[in-house]
Amino acid sequence: MAEQQNPEVSANSPKVRRLDTADELVSVEDQKVGRLTQWRAATKERNTQQGQKKAVHTPEIDRRLSQLRQQRKRKKAKRWAVALGAFLVATVLFVGIVFYSPLLAVRTITVQGAHLLSEDYVQQQLSDLDGVPLTRVSEQDVQNRLGENSILRGVTIESHPPHELVVRLQERVPVAVVEQDKKFYLVDSDGVQLGTVDSVEDAGVPLIGGGLDATHKDSFGPITQVLASLPSSLISEVSETKADSSSTITLKMKDGSTVMWGTSSESELKAKVLISLREALSENGGVDTYDVSSPLHPTTK
Repeated sequence: MAEQQNPEVSANSPKVRRLDTADELVSVEDQKVGRLTQWRAATKERNTQQGQKKAVHTPEIDRRLSQLRQQRKRKKAKRWAVALGAFLVATVLFVGIVFYSPLLAVRTITVQGAHLLSEDYVQQQLSDLDGVPLTRVSEQDVQNRLGENSILRGVTIESHPPHELVVRLQERVPVAVVEQDKKFYLVDSDGVQLGTVDSVEDAGVPLIGGGLDATHKDSFGPITQVLASLPSSLISEVSETKADSSSTITLKMKDGSTVMWGTSSESELKAKVLISLREALSENGGVDTYDVSSPLHPTTK
């Protein structure tokens, strides 16, 4: 009878396949422990031995490895130092060019929104900004040079590199004129005096009766709200406004007619109704009084 041999399995293949002469075979003894378990244990022991062999270092190898690690650290530190130095140089150059260099200095000042103020006056007040880097000019700098001017609500600036500074004036808008001691004062919706003119016609805005004292009355605000709501075609026909109270606003038209406006509420609707009435009744010679205080039920006399 032939001698019984222990079975053999492949030790270097993750799959079951036909054995090849190049396969590394491990003998599996006939024991109670499973053959696959024995194979795994043998493979683990062999890998452990190989790892121990690889982990063996001589003093020379350790010294060389230490030198390599030190070289890597020095190279990394050098790269960081070069990068940091380049960043600092770039930062200094940027700050120098943007904040101190004449390459971005003011050479041209463009003034926008000058109506009550003279543009030449504004240019003269800002002349010392010539040559100052654009990035160093602030709105407060411009405001300080224009001074405490009642005409201005404020200013905004805009830089247009390399050399243009745009200054936008936010002027107060005159909504009416008041007469005091034979002088005509332009006033805005807050009652701020914006200058004088020779006549109501030169003002281009309606007259508010009562002189400068009218700007301090409770009715002044509602009156200016009404005037601000009127379209240009209608406000040009208003010669004077009066009000004994905020609910009794009256408009005097240039054709001699009177408009009973009432309060400042629904002013836009009242303006549309008034325009329609004037257009409809103009062919009949017009009327003396328009009452639009209740715009859905207007009356005329």
